[in-house]
Parts: sequence; C-alpha cells; structure tokens
Amino acid sequence: MDEKARYEPMAHGPIGAAVKAAMPHTEGDPIGVHAAVLALFSAAINGKVSQPDGRPVVVWTALAGRSMVGRKGFALGTAEKLLEDAIGEWLGLRRQQGISSGPSLVQTLYETEQESLTSEGGIDGRTLIIDEEWPTTLQLTKRCPKYSGVLRTSWDGKRISNVTKKDGKRVEVTVNEPALGFHVHIQPALWGKFITATEAQGGSYNRILPVMVERSKRLRRRDYAGSPLDEIRVSGSLKAAYEWACKEPRRMALSNASADRFDDIAADYEDALEELPEDVSCYIERSAEQVMRIACVLTAAERKTVVTVKALEAAKAFVDYSIASVKQLISQSNVVKSRTILPLDTKIRQKLEMFGGEMTSTQLYRSLSSRYSAAQILNTADDMADVEIVEERQNRPGANPVIFRLVPVMPEPEPEPEPKPAKIPAQRKAPARKAAAPAKKATARKSPPPARAAAKKAAPRKAAPRKTTQPPKAEQ
Repeated sequence: MDEKARYEPMAHGPIGAAVKAAMPHTEGDPIGVHAAVLALFSAAINGKVSQPDGRPVVVWTALAGRSMVGRKGFALGTAEKLLEDAIGEWLGLRRQQGISSGPSLVQTLYETEQESLTSEGGIDGRTLIIDEEWPTTLQLTKRCPKYSGVLRTSWDGKRISNVTKKDGKRVEVTVNEPALGFHVHIQPALWGKFITATEAQGGSYNRILPVMVERSKRLRRRDYAGSPLDEIRVSGSLKAAYEWACKEPRRMALSNASADRFDDIAADYEDALEELPEDVSCYIERSAEQVMRIACVLTAAERKTVVTVKALEAAKAFVDYSIASVKQLISQSNVVKSRTILPLDTKIRQKLEMFGGEMTSTQLYRSLSSRYSAAQILNTADDMADVEIVEERQNRPGANPVIFRLVPVMPEPEPEPEPKPAKIPAQRKAPARKAAAPAKKATARKSPPPARAAAKKAAPRKAAPRKTTQPPKAEQ
C-alpha cells in the first residue's frame, strides 16, 4: 500500500490538508508527520480546549522507526515547519527534553507556571517534552519509581505534587492542572528492551500512541538550494485555529450522530480487548479516549466545537494504525529476544568460526568477557568435543600461548548388528476345536473311559492280608 492510500483514511480538515501539501518536500512518513502535528498542536491548545467531559485533549505520540530508514527526524521537522507560524514562538519557550524523574517533572511544570504569573493571560503551565533519544531517557527513568505515576497523572490532567525539604522544613510543590505535551522517538529493536510488559500492564504506556514509520521517498539534493523542508509552506489555517483556541476556553460537544458512533467505537474496542492477550491489550486499553482526544484536536483545527462523525472516523483510523504498530513492535521484540539467548558453547563455536577456526585464549576471552569469566569459557570449551585446547611451546621467555582450535568430530562407530537367531520351521498345528461352554464345578471331575470302568467293576477285589501282632503258637 502506497503512502497516499495509508494516510488518506486519517487525513481530515486543515491538519490533513497541511500534511498532504508538505509531502512532496519531505522524506518523512505522512503518518509520522501527522502524529507529530497532533502532538505539537494538541500540546499548544492543552488547557484551552477540553473534551466534552472536561478532560484534556492532549495527544502523546512516539515515532518508532529504524535509524536513517525511519526518517523520524524528517517527520518531526516537517511538523515543526507546518506549525512555525502558529506555535513556533510558544514551542521555542516551552520545549523540554531529558526529564527522567518524577520530582524533576513536577518541578519543571511548577516553575513554568510560576514564570507565567505576571503574564496577561494568567497561569499557563503548558509544556511540551520532545525527546528524540527516548531510549536514553527510559534507561534513566527506571531508577525513579515515581516517574511513571507522575507521567500517567499528567496525561489525565490531575493534580501532581512532590515533597522536598528546605532548611529543615517540609516543602510541597504542587501542580493542580498539569498541561503536559509529549512526543518521542525510538528504534523498534529497543522497544522491548526498555519498555517491559510489567510497566505496560501498569498503565504507563497506554497513554502514548506508538506509530511505526518508514522513509516515504528519497529526495535529490540538487533539486533544492537548501533543505527540502524550506520549500514547505506553513499552514495559515492552523495559525488561525491556534489563535481561535487561545481566545477563550473551548469545550467540545458531540452531535447525536457522533455520540452514537462513539459509543459503537468504544464497544468495538472493548470486545477486541477481551480477545487479545494481556501483553498487547495493556497498550490499547485507552483507545476509545484516544479517539475522542484526536477527534477534538481535528475539530479545533477547523475552529469548531461540535465533533462530527467524519472527525471520529479519521481519529479511529489513526488509533487503529497505532494498534497495528504496537502488535508489530511486540512481535519484533520477541524475535530479537529469541535470537540473543544462546548457550556459551554455541557462542564459542561461532567466534572460532569467525576467526577461521582458531583463536588464542586472549582473543577468545576478550570477545566473550562482557558476560562470561575466563574460567567459564575455559571449562565450557574443555567439554566441547569439537574444540581442541593446546599450548604451543615457543623458544622464548614468557608464557606459552594457549590455542583454541575447532577440530572435526569423528563420528562414533555404529555398533555391530547382533546375529539374528536361526529360524525354526513352525510345526503345523491342528485346527483348533471350538471350545465348549465351561462346565459347572460339580461336574468338572473327569470320569475314566467306559472300558476301563467296566473292567474295574468286573474284577474281584482281593482282600488285603491282615496284619497281626500276636506271637505264633509254640510247636508241640
């Protein structure tokens, strides 16, 4: 599917028109440009425009693409160019990066609010985190148990606080209505390394919409005097929309038709969640609200307050693409993990093959020392039938080098087959008679043949000589 066909379902209003107009002059993915525009523009109107239920409309996005190939920086640069006239000055003042702890995030939002106390518009804590090296920050956030909680609460627009001690006294720093925007970049191979299923199931990452991106085209530099992005025309419609949003508080509403459609969308997502495994569903549990937020941002870009069915459908197309991106990221992470788990003997064999079948002990130990000790490597290699360990004697001072060498493994001789016993011709058996029904126990006694029984009956019975114990009489 080409880039136009992929992007068309989610392109809506001035934002969709601006992205389409910029595509001839950027190598960024149109969906990546769209995601960046949503994050930047929603952060700028955060606190000025709200959902029908009063919740924030801010949209958080993460571009996931391979280095160079994904063109994540091109997508962000294109979005910044489109919004240059609209929020360029605000973005220069409120842009942050590298915040890696909960207390520092609370402090940053608090200080931003304090700096705005003397401005004409009153308290304004709008802040946008743009982190193009998100994996580095994620590695640091693991050290702070409060970071995830503060981040989640900020997306909800609820009160966040942090308690510190100053001059021996307890000091609480509080932000009642945090207005935080968020846009980051990450490589797909690092997704599973830094974003674990446990953290995702806790709700830390279902507030962020990941988007898989790729290069849309290659531009010829000779066709441009400077950067291709210089040829992009800034969007006057988005500038007017930003001024309209900041003029007075705007609260979005749903028409009857859009309210019915949103209920159907929410029900469809709930049904889908029941069928998905938990390691996937935990990322998309807030898909219905994400649709509402995006639809409100698209509507605000039109300078309207009633969300239409078309805006909802465009928002749903973007969220569905994000869900597909999540599934792809999880699948790639599982493949990477399965490839990296190799036993030590396999790694030794692979290293030896790479070096032509022979390595010194120093070379082998250094190539594997990041995970294994020299003793582990030596003991494992000693048990391998296809590895030979020899000490080469040299006529010079110093220790003799120890060589690890791959050797062919002789196949074990097959056992000689046992002599088969001579076959004895089978005797011909008489046909078996049909067995009679079993007789009763009382009649089971065998009777002698009739002739024998008759002879036994006819023969006179001889009297047995009687034994006497009396002594014989004396002869007279």
